[in-house]
Amino acid sequence: MKTIYVIFSSTDLKVGRMIRVFTRNEYNHCSICLLEDLSKFYSFSRLYRSNPLVSGFTVESPQRYTLSARTKLKIVAVPVEDDRFEDVRKMIRNMNEHEDEYVYNFFSAAAYIFGRKFTRENAFTCAEFTSKVLTTAGIEMPKMSNIEQMEASLACFPAWEGRAVDGLFDSGWGDDKYLLPLGRLESAVQMYRRFKRLVVGRA
Repeated sequence: MKTIYVIFSSTDLKVGRMIRVFTRNEYNHCSICLLEDLSKFYSFSRLYRSNPLVSGFTVESPQRYTLSARTKLKIVAVPVEDDRFEDVRKMIRNMNEHEDEYVYNFFSAAAYIFGRKFTRENAFTCAEFTSKVLTTAGIEMPKMSNIEQMEASLACFPAWEGRAVDGLFDSGWGDDKYLLPLGRLESAVQMYRRFKRLVVGRA
């Protein structure tokens, strides 16, 4: 047996606080980790701290969450069969190798307000990505997988809950681009390409 870690987070950013006000849920973001030392996360989120609209498949450093002492985490350990774990590893590796083809599903995030889901190939919200990982791992998930529903579905598994600064260690930034500067021109180009891919399916 192997373990997949699901990380629910209460991020200390304006967008995260706004989401929590709207959903009335404690957590606004979720990620996946395949490593026991929790040194690398995967999700669909902003690539750069400076621009939430430049978003897509993201390799997240735990350092994202320890920048603020107010960030809270819930880390759930989900045991899965070895072959299912390998299926997940292959899926994430493929996404990582073709990250430019994956975009954040802003349409689905907006449709959630109306209890609906917008499906587009290679486009996910953090919750849709996490749900896809868990489904690939053989864990039954609700059809409309939001963070609150996923928490409820995983309530039977062991979990740790507390401040990120108390539960994560400094593993460096690695491949995470979060703090890198992003100029206005590059920001505009990336937003255009990503929204075009979301709308028409190609950049």
